[in-house]
Amino acid sequence: MRLGSLETSCHKLTKTALSLFAVLAILLPGRPSLAHGMALHGPGDLWHSWQTDPLVTIPLIASILLFARGVWRLRGSLGRLLPGFGMGQVFCFVAGTALLAFALLSPLESLSKPLLSAHMVQHILLIAVAPPLLVLGKPEVAWLWALPDAWRRGMARNRGARSILSFLSPCAKPIPAALIHMATLWIWHSPTLFDAAVASDRLHWLEHVLFFGTALLFWRAAIKAHSGREAAAAALIACFITLLQSGLLSALLSFAREALYRTPDMGDWGLTALEDQQLAGAIMSLPMCAIYLVSGLIMALRLLTPPGRERRSPLPVAPSDLLKQSS
Repeated sequence: MRLGSLETSCHKLTKTALSLFAVLAILLPGRPSLAHGMALHGPGDLWHSWQTDPLVTIPLIASILLFARGVWRLRGSLGRLLPGFGMGQVFCFVAGTALLAFALLSPLESLSKPLLSAHMVQHILLIAVAPPLLVLGKPEVAWLWALPDAWRRGMARNRGARSILSFLSPCAKPIPAALIHMATLWIWHSPTLFDAAVASDRLHWLEHVLFFGTALLFWRAAIKAHSGREAAAAALIACFITLLQSGLLSALLSFAREALYRTPDMGDWGLTALEDQQLAGAIMSLPMCAIYLVSGLIMALRLLTPPGRERRSPLPVAPSDLLKQSS
């Protein structure tokens, strides 16, 4: 791709993001929005419940603009994109960001309060769909290039940041990351805490942050582990652990004889509380478990490939390499 076409794409990406959020700001109702969205009285209220939560919209807009600026500066400074960071990564970042915005700003956010099944769809987007796309998009590469040169050089020499990353590195390995993510899911799906999160906007916002944050940790560990056979073995075990616990949790929801969570009157939605819970379990068992299964199969394929036939894929672009290039 030539420089001019890439610059045009970056400009279009930035303008599209700004236009989208500007249109939403104009069209959406001026009522205050909460972290969990406004309560729905029935299906007729669904399409009037788009969100404008600044805790979501501001970080999304900032990340999109930084990403677009970073890609533009990277191409302008080097005359090309880096190995392992191309238009495929740009597409993954845009898709992951769009799905994240849909999960948190669309009517799905409000629908997740009366319907556990909608709540589960939202969780799947936050845990198993948007995070791997964002990890594959490698936004840290573009974000670094969006910063001024002096800031990047300063970050390369910052011993405090290196010490923190070194201290946290054990948690970023596949198996520990999977265990942290699994513990987060089970704790927040306990009936007491789950009901409290549904009733409290602040707790529900915290639930979203922890789900999404631990999912990013898990998927980053699993995807980056694909670069080595031993790491791929650990990632395979991590995917199996995550698949197993997702299957157990979905079975618990699907085969329970009574509703585990407090729910509002379901008459307007045509479902009983138990039927809604069973539907949520089915939703969790099919797409989420399928994603973990496919990820595990990819790691298994990596292990079964003879060492002599392994194809050397472009190495991930390390932030340290980017910082050196900008010095």
